[in-house]
Amino acid sequence: MKKAVLSLAVSLALTPLYSVANDDMQAQLEKLQQQLLEQQKAIDYLKSQLEAKNTQQVAVQQKAPVVTEQAAPVATVASKKESKLTFKSYGTLLYKNDEVFANVQDTSPERRATTDLERVVTEFEYEIDDKWKVEFELEYEHGGTGTTLEYDGFEEFGEFESEVEAGGEVIVEKLQLEYEYNPNFTVKFGHIYVPVGLGTDLNKPDQYFTTTRHWGEATMIPQVWHETGVNLISRWSDFTLQTLVTTGLNSEYFRSTNWVAGGAQQRFEENTADDLALTLRLDYGNVKAGKGFGVSYYTANTSDNRRNQGKLDVDGNVSILGLHGAWTLDDLVFRGQYLYGELEDSVAITAANKTTPGLRPGSFAQLGSKAESAFVEAAYNMQGLFDLSSPLYVFTSFDYANPMLEVASGAAIHRYDIRELNFGLNYLPNKNLILKLQGGQRYYAQDDIDDTTHFSASLGYKFSTEL
Repeated sequence: MKKAVLSLAVSLALTPLYSVANDDMQAQLEKLQQQLLEQQKAIDYLKSQLEAKNTQQVAVQQKAPVVTEQAAPVATVASKKESKLTFKSYGTLLYKNDEVFANVQDTSPERRATTDLERVVTEFEYEIDDKWKVEFELEYEHGGTGTTLEYDGFEEFGEFESEVEAGGEVIVEKLQLEYEYNPNFTVKFGHIYVPVGLGTDLNKPDQYFTTTRHWGEATMIPQVWHETGVNLISRWSDFTLQTLVTTGLNSEYFRSTNWVAGGAQQRFEENTADDLALTLRLDYGNVKAGKGFGVSYYTANTSDNRRNQGKLDVDGNVSILGLHGAWTLDDLVFRGQYLYGELEDSVAITAANKTTPGLRPGSFAQLGSKAESAFVEAAYNMQGLFDLSSPLYVFTSFDYANPMLEVASGAAIHRYDIRELNFGLNYLPNKNLILKLQGGQRYYAQDDIDDTTHFSASLGYKFSTEL
């Protein structure tokens, strides 16, 4: 419209003045009227075209046909999503000053300072189209290389042997193919996360406030648990149900200190899959977004996944119940979880592990028939309170774990019944970096061990970019 008016003004301005004086006034007026009519027609045409275009765009977004005076009905065609490759990475570097024990019999700790390149994680995500996606995640822990474990059935009565290879501290945590049938149903299969508790959802450095991931979880189950299998994800309203069938645990590496956590088979070159596991998880809301809570349940037999199967003829069933939640209210953030587990045939598994060549668990062989762990953390963002340019969280957390809550035979050892209270700060100078400080005290249920104190600091990063 502006161009039409401007054209008219220029046309009028360039009309020679002497022609108005010499020509018939009536003829000039008729000519001007004709020009005005033609300009008005042009303006009306441009307006109708613009309105038709806007109407078509709205209809395409709503996936509805368009009807205009200038065109016949237009059927919308769903556009195919273009392929997209995304690279993601995150990692943490830790300094810790702690009181540590030389061994399980030691009751007088020594203060030591340590640094640790905890982990560097690289992840590639390739969106093939609007239905299919591939994800690959590789984690380097504590700087890199490690060992793999093999079972040699021809060595004496069968023995475990370690080899320095690509394994141990370099871990493929995820290699999954995802298919989204529709917004309410998705399938993931390959090497996938086992969603028990919060560990698999909130494991990036800005998704927990403590300088390290919550140790109570690692005292009971594999932390950031991953297995090979399939995950069926159903959504309705604000609820999400996950149903997984995956490879199970190997009871040869169940221990007093971390219950069934050592049973994850990532130390082996190949995983045995004779005993499969079933995992169910129901969430309300979105835990990752800080607005959700839910429940998880895991159950599986473990004996058939042992490399040396001649040592055990019981099922060794593991069942784990988890409650978890994360909630954000303005500048307040709350997170927490509780895990409770039971191990059947714990006495038989303990006896078998003690006598399996190459394992040598010693006093760590005794297993709890019941175990539990929990953590809660709360934080407040002081950015608005002090008019800061970046988020600054002050937090407190409480962790608890007891992998020998009960034993099926004998008396439970209180050495591993531990509680910990922490206070600290999280500062995010930008969206990619996070700096943490933490101080705390650890409390032991064993009477002859005094409480210990610790201080730690960490640097974390994360980023994501399209390639």
